[in-house]
Amino acid sequence: MEDRGKPSIAQVFLLLSDSARVRSRLWSGTTIERIRNTVARTVGRFNMGVLKKTLKAGIIAGVCGLGLCALARKLNLPMRIAELAHSVEAVPFPGTKLYSFLAAKQLRPLYAAIAEEITSAEHFERILDLGTGPGYLPIELALRNPSACISGIDESPDMIQIANANAHASRVTKSVEFSTGDPTDLPFPGRYFDLVVSVNVLHHWREPLAVFEEVFHILVPGGQFRIYDYRKDVPSEAWESLRSKLSFVPRTALLFGPIASSRAAYGKDDLLKMAEQTHFERPEVEEVTLPLFGHPMPAFNSLKLHKPEQNRED
Repeated sequence: MEDRGKPSIAQVFLLLSDSARVRSRLWSGTTIERIRNTVARTVGRFNMGVLKKTLKAGIIAGVCGLGLCALARKLNLPMRIAELAHSVEAVPFPGTKLYSFLAAKQLRPLYAAIAEEITSAEHFERILDLGTGPGYLPIELALRNPSACISGIDESPDMIQIANANAHASRVTKSVEFSTGDPTDLPFPGRYFDLVVSVNVLHHWREPLAVFEEVFHILVPGGQFRIYDYRKDVPSEAWESLRSKLSFVPRTALLFGPIASSRAAYGKDDLLKMAEQTHFERPEVEEVTLPLFGHPMPAFNSLKLHKPEQNRED
């Protein structure tokens, strides 16, 4: 009698064949999965490498543009060179995005320190930040004084979009508003603000006296105009000390941004002479230390101007 529990030779052969096919499928599936993972990791590394290089180049280009533009204007270089520098500074994308990223990481403590100084000394109801860029000064002011009405204005529409996004992220949109505009023709009524502030933009203005007079017009009697800008006479040893503490990207950005801008900036005597040509009174110039790229730097001038209590716009 045939033993039904014992498989025939044909059945054994079929079982072995099926097992081989299963192992083959498992092996090929595992191999394909490994290949996919390897390719994904390789592509990821490639993309991250390209992205990092792009970010570095964009940040450096954006900051270089700011410094070179100011330097070109200050040194009265040929118009073509100045226009080229200006085109680098004003590039809408991705330059402004990358500059905003740098400002958030390296420059926001500077705005926070200035906001703290302003709000701790006096109370202001209406404040304008002239040349607001990514909007960090109005945001820091609003975080410290939520009841104030704070405006920021910039010539770049792209920067204003970034500033609005930053205000939304910081949840201060009820206190802060941003708009585009020319600093020599501001879209505000006369006697509107009790404080106007500008940070590191004075050396960029082609007609600073025209800006001063426009600010005088929109200030209430007794209002203040506070200007923070780089010092022209920062010792080279101070810059070198700061550079030695930074990695490649911020070190390069420092060289072509703040250092180049300081060379195009004004000295203390220049600021006082400029103030004397305006309707403002009681000009005060002070050398101040503020955080720059994460370190305290004696690289700034603070100019305070007062509009007389009795309006003398004429």
